[in-house]
Amino acid sequence: ATRARRRAAPRASAAAPSAADKAPAAGASGAERDTLAPIAVKAASTGEDVKLGDVIPAEAGSRTIVCLMTQFGDFDSFEQAQWMVDELPALDAAGVRVVAVGIGSVSAAKAFAAKTNFPIERLYADETAAAVSALGCAPGWGREGGPGAWAANLPFVNGFVKLIVMCAGIGSPGTLKEVIRGYTGDRDADQVFNTGSNVDLPWKDLFKLSGGGGFQRPFELATLRLNNMIDILGDWEALAPADSDLLVQRGASLVLNGPDVLYRHDDQGILGYAPASRLARKALAEDPREFDAKAVCKEAGATRKVDSEDVYAAIAKLEKSKDKEVTLEGLNGRWKLQWTTGTAKVSDQINRRGDGSYFPVTAVQSFDASSMRIRNGIYAGPIKFFFDGPFKFNGKLLEFTFNKVSLALGPLGPWSYDIDAGDWEAKKGKNPFFKIVHADGDVIAARGRGGGLALWKRVGEPEVATE
Repeated sequence: ATRARRRAAPRASAAAPSAADKAPAAGASGAERDTLAPIAVKAASTGEDVKLGDVIPAEAGSRTIVCLMTQFGDFDSFEQAQWMVDELPALDAAGVRVVAVGIGSVSAAKAFAAKTNFPIERLYADETAAAVSALGCAPGWGREGGPGAWAANLPFVNGFVKLIVMCAGIGSPGTLKEVIRGYTGDRDADQVFNTGSNVDLPWKDLFKLSGGGGFQRPFELATLRLNNMIDILGDWEALAPADSDLLVQRGASLVLNGPDVLYRHDDQGILGYAPASRLARKALAEDPREFDAKAVCKEAGATRKVDSEDVYAAIAKLEKSKDKEVTLEGLNGRWKLQWTTGTAKVSDQINRRGDGSYFPVTAVQSFDASSMRIRNGIYAGPIKFFFDGPFKFNGKLLEFTFNKVSLALGPLGPWSYDIDAGDWEAKKGKNPFFKIVHADGDVIAARGRGGGLALWKRVGEPEVATE
């Protein structure tokens, strides 16, 4: 396979942490930094023992991104490091430090830096995964404290078996969804291979044949991962940790302002790391903990470009707000589903908790305030499949049922069939419902009966069937 072309590694800058010339930090008050400060790791550049408190500043106003990566032979650590190289110039210019700690030996760290172009002077090796363990990061399937813990002490279930299990999506939320996305592409994500990027490909223009550019094309992300897999497997003995059980240990990422934690992301499954672009945005923001939840929802509905994790946080914030003024008139219209977590069960098993995804197909919900009718439709090319029925709204809860199903094929149809919904008025509280979190005429945010969150944007006037 043709490898992705990578730029020469950038030179060290004034913002790069160096163990040799940093005095021990003192006076830290943040829990995460206090926890990490006494942990000893090894500087990849020198092999010397260093305490993390010596390279993560405690002074207020000192912004630091701390990438507590998975083991050095893992897809997650490779991708996060590769993308972080592209963010370093802007971070350095703003005085933001970047400290990366990977699981494995110093020699593994050196091989990792050479393959990813991540600056070796910012990289540290943690042979026993002490840092991520201290922060309580997910241990991975088949280990104490993680899913499948029953397999922890079985002699025939070693780290390689556990890794295969997680690669299959078992005990690894979000993995299968992310693998599939690598092959199918994602019009809501950025293009993977770009000229001048640390991650580039000489023949990247071939991906234009699958629909153009400016977005993640089909097979584009999968190609990057194939190249990384070739790099990893070709030097597996050098990259992998001595303890095979650490192959499944997950990591975390922090954005700190001195001792204060501005942002924390915990990996829950394979390919569940925090993207470097997200970490950079959080680090460069005045205070990423403060945000306009309504504006985030509106931008996500209009552009589908807001980080999924931020959409979740915005809706969760609105849900807790006491300032909810939702009117029936504000719900009137046709609404295209933009983002969802699915049900709570789906969120646990497929999406990561605290996350979701932009809905990949056209699904439109209509609420007609004049007739008090709802339509829920799926549209795939010439095929239209939709349900109609009555709804009630009490200012917070929108309860509904369906009594008609219809199918149309292009200009043919629709063919409609009545459904016996029973006495739905008598089943109050047992019918499907949406708990409306926010509605402003542009977007609706709601939680469904199954526990999942969803975001719609308005696309027109309501379209429903009469009774």
